[in-house]
Amino acid sequence: MGVTNVCEGYVKGSVHCVICRLVPTVCKLKKVYSVWNGLLDVSHDYLLDDFITIGMDDGAFYRSDFYIGLSLAIISSFFIGGSFILKKKGLLRLASKGSMRAGQGGYAYLKEWLWWAGLISMGVGEAANFAAYAFAPATLVTPLGAMSVLVSAMLSTYFLNEKLNIHGKVGCVLCILGSTVMVIHAPQEEEVASLSVMAEKLKDPGFIIFAICIVVSAMILIIFVVPHYGQKNVLVYILICSVIGSLSVSCVKGLGIGIKDLFAGTAALKEPLFWALLVCLVICVSIQISYLNKALDIFNTSIVTPIYYVFFTTSVMVCSAILFKEWLRMSTDGVVGTVSGFLTIIMGIFLLHAFKDTTFSWDSLPLYLHGAPRGSTWKQSYIALSTHEILGGDMDKK
Repeated sequence: MGVTNVCEGYVKGSVHCVICRLVPTVCKLKKVYSVWNGLLDVSHDYLLDDFITIGMDDGAFYRSDFYIGLSLAIISSFFIGGSFILKKKGLLRLASKGSMRAGQGGYAYLKEWLWWAGLISMGVGEAANFAAYAFAPATLVTPLGAMSVLVSAMLSTYFLNEKLNIHGKVGCVLCILGSTVMVIHAPQEEEVASLSVMAEKLKDPGFIIFAICIVVSAMILIIFVVPHYGQKNVLVYILICSVIGSLSVSCVKGLGIGIKDLFAGTAALKEPLFWALLVCLVICVSIQISYLNKALDIFNTSIVTPIYYVFFTTSVMVCSAILFKEWLRMSTDGVVGTVSGFLTIIMGIFLLHAFKDTTFSWDSLPLYLHGAPRGSTWKQSYIALSTHEILGGDMDKK
């Protein structure tokens, strides 16, 4: 027995691609593990002793990875959601001391330990989220990122004394549901195995045009829109963070590939693309942090967090679709699901943004939603008059 179809370019100790014809197995090839499916073929030059195969009938391997990925995704949501609260607490503490606020262009938050705690918390959360993708499917990890919105909204109620009316709560739920539906039905991104493949995709004319549009739109928002509407409309700062964030995620993906190549023995540090992506990532993250701080300093955290999540997720998905050509493989169900999710997100954003200053509670709802108290009887609070009585009364007055 032997491998029926191994990828070309075999190197002793490398990881192979194998076409599946039987059941999933785990292959240990010269101390390098890879998941592969296939048959063994003694006609190849390498010996059968090079392979140690373990059957996956019990599914123990996949179950352990599933729970590890699930745990990492949940932990990530708590760290990211809590980071918004810590940052906001730090900004409020600075404001109480009379320091120049971030919304006014100040950078005193760099001296506040609570703000740094929030930044570290976000970094830990993002690292855990990135690691979760190595253990669990993307259709599980990505929707769980919406939990950070719920965590932030709940914590802001207790620790920041911020209020979220019924419209905001319903809008928050709609944003999460819409984003989840959109992510589930969106196509998976194409595999990129090396920096050379990543470089070819970055040279694609469609992505170049997209990147230029992102940079130009961000500059227009920063130069012309922020001075006039930055402190009046939360979408201004959020749009800047989101569009720039789509490029930062692409940089992270490229750097992740480079780090994997580095551990595999490839001289990734000698690649100019690796350092270009690193510089681009530093610039993008710096812009994101600056304008996200301004949004948190001026607007309600319960408003900023879900809107930022929705716009950031949408921007990243659009960028990935253009860069990795995901939409070319979409089915009809995927298109319908994506459009439905996007429309749900729009409705959620409308409820969050249009009614954020409206004072509305459960007590304001009609009485029939609460139910009448026991023992009480319904009484008519007005007297119905017939048309004849109304007309007769008018004629008597005449």
